[in-house]
Amino acid sequence: MIVTPESRIHHDSLGIPKVDVRSIGAGGGSIASVDAGGLLHVGPQSAGARPGPACYGLGGTAATITDANIVLGILDPGYFLGGRMALDRGAAERAVRRIADQLAVGLEEAAHAIYTTSNHNMVTAIEEITIREGINPRDSYFVCGGGATACHIAEMADILGLKRYMIPRFAAGLSAFGGLISDLRWEQNGTLHTSSRKFEVDRVNALLRRLHAAGDAFLATARVPERLRRFEYAFFGRYEYQSWEIEVRFEAAENGLVAGDLDRLVEAFHQMHERIYSIRSDQDVVEFTTWKVRAIGARAGGELWRKHILPPQDGPVRPKGTRPLYAREEGAMRPVPVYDAAQLNRGASIAGPCLVEASTFTALLRPGHRATMDQGGNLLVDVS
Repeated sequence: MIVTPESRIHHDSLGIPKVDVRSIGAGGGSIASVDAGGLLHVGPQSAGARPGPACYGLGGTAATITDANIVLGILDPGYFLGGRMALDRGAAERAVRRIADQLAVGLEEAAHAIYTTSNHNMVTAIEEITIREGINPRDSYFVCGGGATACHIAEMADILGLKRYMIPRFAAGLSAFGGLISDLRWEQNGTLHTSSRKFEVDRVNALLRRLHAAGDAFLATARVPERLRRFEYAFFGRYEYQSWEIEVRFEAAENGLVAGDLDRLVEAFHQMHERIYSIRSDQDVVEFTTWKVRAIGARAGGELWRKHILPPQDGPVRPKGTRPLYAREEGAMRPVPVYDAAQLNRGASIAGPCLVEASTFTALLRPGHRATMDQGGNLLVDVS
């Protein structure tokens, strides 16, 4: 996990560290438009929730990603939100038709152009925080969050060359669910400048003890039992004469660091620098500028999973029906099986091309993608 000290909201710098998350306009309400040169754009302008996509029937007329997904057959207008909200297929087709006329292509081809353009926008954002920072995205495990993402992650995986990804059971509310079950976290930094040339281990240990005590006091105030408390340590370091630092985690014994730990800290810095910037300089002096202690209080999130473990799949997996889905390679609609996620149990395996419908998301699996339901109701997808 990469943490950046340069967090921003819009054009404002927050001045606090955060997980390095980047945002782009690629939600289901992102509006498709064609510029004067005939180039298609998707987002960042959005129809929002009201009036929303044209298919919502709330007054929106612009073509959006959701409208395109209806035209392509990915979404069933009669089963949106598990059937609790009916969508207007005709309004979606009229909105996308205007884009098709501007591009001088057919209706389904225009919808696919909107779909794949939004996918490439998201891939570009992923490449920004992986490939361009020296990280191979194929070394990571991709998890999709958001109700619409399961419609798109399969093509994104193919573009990026990923071999596996997850569609969580609570994909539509992944962030909110994570907030409910995530551990309590508190952290505090302390500035103490030292270097690998002359490492002041005693001063560092004194600072770490002070930060540790403050974190322990926070967890006590939060009424976290001692057995559920743990601590993580990190430093901010740089090569001598660099003007920026990077965060590097390290392990510390209960009685602190010893002089012999310096080589381990320096090597950890070299490895993190190489991971982020694709270069290391083993002969340079490493400067340590800031030290961090993170206090963590374990929550009972795991209990939620244990209470909702799915039974083993009993018998063969059968689709609940079929639906025409646009196949770009053939340029035509072709029927594919549609599975009900609520009827899939632990160990159930399905292969694309197919659709999986849940009450809060629809997942599209492409050819060569095979999904297996785990005990928590998450779809674990392998790409052949």
